[in-house]
Amino acid sequence: MLPRLLTLCFALVSFASSATTNTLTIIPELSNGFVRNYNPFRADTLATTRDFIFEPLMVFEEGVAHFRLAKSYTLSPDLKGILLSLRDDIKWSDGTPFSADDVVYSLSLLKDEPELDYNSLGYWMEHIEKRGENEVYVSLSHPNAQIAHRLQEAIIVPMHQWQDISDKRFFLNAHPVGTGPFTDIKAFSSNNIVQCRNPNYWQQDKLKVDCIRYPQVKSNDELISRLSNGEFDWASAFIPDIERNYASYSRDYHYHHKPSTIVSLMFNFKHPNEELRKVIQDVRFRRAMSMSLARDLLISVAVFGQGEKAVFASGMASTFEDWIPNSAAEQHLYYIRFHPKAASRLLDELGLVDIDGDRFRELPSGEPLTLRIIAPNGWSDFISASNVAAEMFAAVGLRVKTEVLPFPEYEARMANASYDLSITNYFTGLTPFRYFNSAFNSAYQTPTSPRFAQHYFKDEKVDDLLDDFLLQTDQQKQRDIVSQLHLRVSENQVTVPLYYKLETVEFTTTRYKGWRRHEDGTPNVPPIWYTERPRLIQLLELEPVEESPKNTP
Repeated sequence: MLPRLLTLCFALVSFASSATTNTLTIIPELSNGFVRNYNPFRADTLATTRDFIFEPLMVFEEGVAHFRLAKSYTLSPDLKGILLSLRDDIKWSDGTPFSADDVVYSLSLLKDEPELDYNSLGYWMEHIEKRGENEVYVSLSHPNAQIAHRLQEAIIVPMHQWQDISDKRFFLNAHPVGTGPFTDIKAFSSNNIVQCRNPNYWQQDKLKVDCIRYPQVKSNDELISRLSNGEFDWASAFIPDIERNYASYSRDYHYHHKPSTIVSLMFNFKHPNEELRKVIQDVRFRRAMSMSLARDLLISVAVFGQGEKAVFASGMASTFEDWIPNSAAEQHLYYIRFHPKAASRLLDELGLVDIDGDRFRELPSGEPLTLRIIAPNGWSDFISASNVAAEMFAAVGLRVKTEVLPFPEYEARMANASYDLSITNYFTGLTPFRYFNSAFNSAYQTPTSPRFAQHYFKDEKVDDLLDDFLLQTDQQKQRDIVSQLHLRVSENQVTVPLYYKLETVEFTTTRYKGWRRHEDGTPNVPPIWYTERPRLIQLLELEPVEESPKNTP
């Protein structure tokens, strides 16, 4: 009885103490269990590490720069350097003054210890030096007009703590020292995290939220159930029939959609089976698979209409439709529309025919042709889209199955080129460059690279165009390059764009107000996912509703 009694007492104490605080409950990532890992240089760091413990230099959002640790920047005329001007009124959470030395040290880590540089920033930095008390100059290895956008992803850590750590890759940083708003780890278990106010946060007057709570949620289905019960203040979840299954439950439940990332099928151009590899590398096969898909039906069935049909064969986001001329946009549209007869003819041309009469095609050698689409466990929309696509492929004689994997294994299979097809999403950016660069730059086809370019298709022309984009400050020249990238990727049908994912953001006004809105009154709340830097800006605008029920850890 004693252990249970102690547990009950602890819960009562926790509840009582939380009654005087305002706690915002968020879901920045699905998880199978938490490990106390606040090392921002590790890919498996907790989703509340960035922004909330380690604040960025700046945050870019729809053409607006929100300056954070930095207060301004200046590009050199030759685009081979950037001068960062830093704030002078910031302290680390342990009370040590933040300085230019911290920025020089942190950026140098990315350059000198590549294993910490998960975002490939070190590649761009040739030399980092302190200039004056609050200025840092970064000399670039190559001209880059977009380097400021890249630097918003830089992690700035306290030199006085990190310089004594020998092997930073394996350091978990269980007791983090940061500049962000929530550095005090009040509660931590495998299924619940509470991070509270940094006593030295530089914007104490703007911070109206005392703590953030991040409970474990294993799957999208679990998230939907708990979100609908009012447990979470802020989430980004795919909810089928969201009006009925969420918004109708309370007038305080709000959501909005916006077209964002493209969801695509990715082929493995390095497939270990030589015969299948040759098939995959033939553009006719990739086009045939693309033309086998009735995308309107796929969107309606798989994601309950919460998606938009791809309008560019390259997969470029629809929000950038004014970046390329209509002639370029329409040139390869035929191949991302439903033409099953044309798809069958292409498969016949490749010698992929039904030899044994079972209605499924074999390889030219007579060996079975069975493809598997790998999808991450818990991502119900991806799994559903894969299953629906597999049924559509069957109609043209392709035997395709969905293989659901734990997310780490899903990523590892792509990193090791040990898969047939995968379903993935791609991030957009302030310009189309982020998509084309992350998805098709061959520099990102290493085992430690993010999954987005691990189709292993290489094209020197694409790489050259991406390099050229970074030399341009004139927007028309940038648009010309984007048009060429679009045509090159579309011509090769490197991936099969399925639909634009509608980024869904759910938030409640039960406990907090200050949720951002457009001028016309429609919601403009950014996603809370760990990849989204604007989440920090939104959080600083929130404040508790007076006399509201408190959200307890």
